[in-house]
Amino acid sequence: MKKNIIFLILFFLTGCISETITTTKIPCPSVFFAAEHNKYIASNIQPISVDELSYRAELNNYSFISDCSIKDGMVQADLSILFIITPYLVEVSKVSLPFYVGILNEGNTLIDMQYYRVEGNLKTDSESEQYIEKELKTTIAIKVSSQNYKPNTENSIVVGFMLDKEKLDILN
Repeated sequence: MKKNIIFLILFFLTGCISETITTTKIPCPSVFFAAEHNKYIASNIQPISVDELSYRAELNNYSFISDCSIKDGMVQADLSILFIITPYLVEVSKVSLPFYVGILNEGNTLIDMQYYRVEGNLKTDSESEQYIEKELKTTIAIKVSSQNYKPNTENSIVVGFMLDKEKLDILN
């Protein structure tokens, strides 16, 4: 019986210990769009031809949805990114945009690279039934270890499309 009472007392005492997770608000980093990777093209025909593009997308704007913070040793930020998609010779209305987010420290050294894909469907005009320009927005949760990220320095985020050599040659 004594063993059970001791066990119950220890159980209740350990159950009352709370772990406090501290969240520290920090300044959000600057965001830049990569100069050579800020446009994306897609085609239904291979090899890609400028005359046979399905659509073209470009990075347009960004915003932080909430405060940037450090929680549990991780820098956290919710970044919303706006893409503008211009249709050309569309055969399939589905759009898929692969992009990356690079996190740089104050010395412009890459400390983390994260890869994403946003998907959506093109819109058609109700009267002409032609595809029209579309805005596509996505929000990503950026998490980076706070070991390499110094919150009170000039950190930055670079966003760009993942492009192969063929697409880079056409765009540049």
